[in-house]
Amino acid sequence: MLILENIPEGTKFGMCAGDFTEVYEKDVNRFNVIAASFFLDTAHNIIGYLELIYRILKPGGHLISLGPLLYHYAGMPDQPSLEITWDDVLSCMKQIGFVIEEESLIENVPYINNSSSMASVLYKCKFFVAQKPLVS
Repeated sequence: MLILENIPEGTKFGMCAGDFTEVYEKDVNRFNVIAASFFLDTAHNIIGYLELIYRILKPGGHLISLGPLLYHYAGMPDQPSLEITWDDVLSCMKQIGFVIEEESLIENVPYINNSSSMASVLYKCKFFVAQKPLVS
């Protein structure tokens, strides 16, 4: 299990705005960890995201993700959208080469909540930790 308190002081974190597939298309074995919060289902093609993440993780690196499978482009007639079940996502991740270390369903996950508001949106989300093996 990865625990934030165990991250060494001086460790660098980063965030980049832009189209994920374009920003990182030329990178290989660059990151030790990729943390994705409410992110994977923003892809036109979630499999493409997972393949790219696998490529840009260093061997032994981890993908840590939390989010629903709402598929951002679902129902948009002019936008392609691959919408697969969690079981299919899991199967694809294993075929790509990921080793699933942890997986759970977390219910009642808030997203963009305003504590002063009477309204809130809660999601059922998949949390998982997947590793790119040291040897592919």
